Amino acid sequence: MEAVKPAPAGCSGRPAEGADRMGPAVRYQEILRRLAIVDEGCAGDQAGLGLGLPADGVLDAKTAALARVGALAAIGSPEVCLEWSASRALAAGATDDEITGVLLAIAPVIGLGRVTGAVPGVAAALGYDIEAALDDPDGP
Repeated sequence: MEAVKPAPAGCSGRPAEGADRMGPAVRYQEILRRLAIVDEGCAGDQAGLGLGLPADGVLDAKTAALARVGALAAIGSPEVCLEWSASRALAAGATDDEITGVLLAIAPVIGLGRVTGAVPGVAAALGYDIEAALDDPDGP
């Protein structure tokens, strides 16, 4: 019989609730769940992806966060990544207009398809229900 392994201490810096009883099957599920929600601690600790800004960066936090929104849109990142990135930009002081301005600025380079693909994630971060707006174009 295989011994029960503790949960990774890394995913968000603390063991998950019930970690002492977590078996291998539950462990991988917890890691996948945390990666799916862009748990920055898990991404850094388990996958070696430091998502914070470099301490000696030349760009201020807002500019760097806006650049990340553009980069994620350009590579066709999933909605959850774009929502995370746009939320980080807002937290760094970017306005809704600045974030959407990034999408307009990069559109000629990345194409309408990529920009359109980025809209749902960015809209979610801005608290804008794009699906409802598309269903009722005469709404608020």
